[in-house]
Amino acid sequence: MARSKPALVAVFLLVLALLLAIAAAQGPPRPLTNPSDAAALHAVFRQWRLEGDAAAEDPCGKGAWSGSFAMNASVGCDCSSGVECRITQLNVTGYRNITEIPPALFNLTELVTLDLSNNNLSGSVPREVGNLSKLETWPGAVVKVTPLSQKVLGSSQPLCMQGKGLPWLFLPQTPLTWELPALARHFNNNNLSGYFPHESSLLRNLKSLWMFDNYIEGPIPEFIQNLTNLTDLRLYGMKLQGPIPQNFSKLINLENLMLGDLEGNYTSFDFIENWANLSTLSLRKCGLIGQLLSPPRNLPKLKYLDLTSNNLSGSIKLLLQYKDSLNFIYVGNNSFSERLPPEIIQPSVPLDVSYNPFINGSLRSIPAGQQWPINYIGTSVDANGTIDSGSLTIVNCLRMQECNRNDLTNHATSFAINCGGKQTSYSDRMPTVFSEDSTDLGGAGFHVNTTSHWVVSHVGSDPFSKSPGIVHDILETDMLELYKTARTSTGALRYYVVGLANGKYTIQLFFAEIVIVDGPGRRVFDIDIQDRNIRKDFDIAKEAGGSRKPTNITHEVIVDNTILVIHLYWSGRGTCCIPYEGAYGPLVSAIKVTRFQDPKISPPQAPHSGSSRQDEKRRGIIAGIAALCIAAAVISSSVVYLWWKWVSLVKRPMG
Repeated sequence: MARSKPALVAVFLLVLALLLAIAAAQGPPRPLTNPSDAAALHAVFRQWRLEGDAAAEDPCGKGAWSGSFAMNASVGCDCSSGVECRITQLNVTGYRNITEIPPALFNLTELVTLDLSNNNLSGSVPREVGNLSKLETWPGAVVKVTPLSQKVLGSSQPLCMQGKGLPWLFLPQTPLTWELPALARHFNNNNLSGYFPHESSLLRNLKSLWMFDNYIEGPIPEFIQNLTNLTDLRLYGMKLQGPIPQNFSKLINLENLMLGDLEGNYTSFDFIENWANLSTLSLRKCGLIGQLLSPPRNLPKLKYLDLTSNNLSGSIKLLLQYKDSLNFIYVGNNSFSERLPPEIIQPSVPLDVSYNPFINGSLRSIPAGQQWPINYIGTSVDANGTIDSGSLTIVNCLRMQECNRNDLTNHATSFAINCGGKQTSYSDRMPTVFSEDSTDLGGAGFHVNTTSHWVVSHVGSDPFSKSPGIVHDILETDMLELYKTARTSTGALRYYVVGLANGKYTIQLFFAEIVIVDGPGRRVFDIDIQDRNIRKDFDIAKEAGGSRKPTNITHEVIVDNTILVIHLYWSGRGTCCIPYEGAYGPLVSAIKVTRFQDPKISPPQAPHSGSSRQDEKRRGIIAGIAALCIAAAVISSSVVYLWWKWVSLVKRPMG
């Protein structure tokens, strides 16, 4: 036994060393949550009725109360001091029963990121928001961007960036009714009103500010120009008024600048400086005037340029100064002029110059038979030699905005398209053939159907998008082939029918939401027919009562120039990034156009076969009567003539 003692001691020491090694590998025990932070979080969660059985648990130890795509309640902590953990991230999304912002929330003074999106918040934001001076992600006055924050911050973790994440001002997908004392006077979609708290200007750590998809009115907030750490600024889809403040030139760290849908005064390019890191410049519908970035700016990293729907003029050649870096060029709906430089026409760079009537030149740099991503409808560009003669005739009709029907063949007073899909047929009173519309149009382009004389035109590509294909099963329809595919765009879709007989037509538009089928996403776009808006903020899923369900719009219209134009376009509304970045903008499943038939006027009925003999007999009787009348007239006139001759002979004197 004596000999066994050293062995036992050795075993004991070995086990002790092993335990110490395991303990060393695991590190020191995690400290508890700061008492002030823990009390504040418990108070917030009690008011939101989220704690349940976890009221006594340490917040940083628990981490997540729930975690799903639809509903998420979690915290992230910084325990690097080794003494205590501070709550630095709070994520509570998808709880429609949450209606208030508890005052205790603003006692979490170490918060860096805060996401309260997709709830049902109401009330007011107190001025204590200034207590959150370290906040880099803040629930401000805008909506519908939750999934992007999850994607950026890492949805696999409880939104805990551990000092490595990007700072964001996150503007939640929440029908808020905050009375914000400082930005705008009226908020509709979120029911916000009042002004942004002046204390918001203390949030100088912000690197990303997104404000879109709301009905915010008033001028662009002046305090933004003081947020000089911003790298990502997005303001669009609201009712903000221009001009863009010239002091935005102070935002020298910008990498992404996306402004749009501004009302009011015109804006020049004076606010843009030599921003060395700018990659995305989108100024869609901002009331821009003057020439394109003149004098030239030094923007060496510029890859995405969108200046659609402004009042820009001057030479289109000014684009050449950025041709080496640009991957997307959208300058449609302006008044640029002169020859389109062949150097900017590239097989891999989407280019939209449509509806610039003074742009001319040719496309001879495009090899015959190849389709490059360019949209030049509505310009004076000569496409001869790059498309067939039938397509050229139709494109020229669109340029002149009128078409001589004698130039076309196979005239029709109706047509149908299976948007995004193959040709298919359905019967409803009369069989209808829906033409194929599956041509890949890339980031910009159009396709001409020379048989039925229609054109589909597309403009748009999200700078951050990696969109998958869309094919889905559809519920509650016997027209599955029409709805399981669709034509979609992040900018604008136009369908033209050329050479129609002037008159009244019935247009049917078929829709089913087959992309945003799960989660809180929302697709919203506008619809114009013959340059008149028929639907504003059209939401397919809302109209149909859910995703993957069909819904149709029927509209009557007058065609008076032989051309029908259906225009579906994005105005900055809806979510941007659910279920992926770039899931927004118009979507249409099918289109059907027929000559209008007034239901009050019954069409002539075909005769029944049983009545044909009676009709023939009736016609024979009528013909007989007519013949007798003619014969009687001839006999009567002959008798009168003979009587007149006899009277003449009797009265003649005898010689």
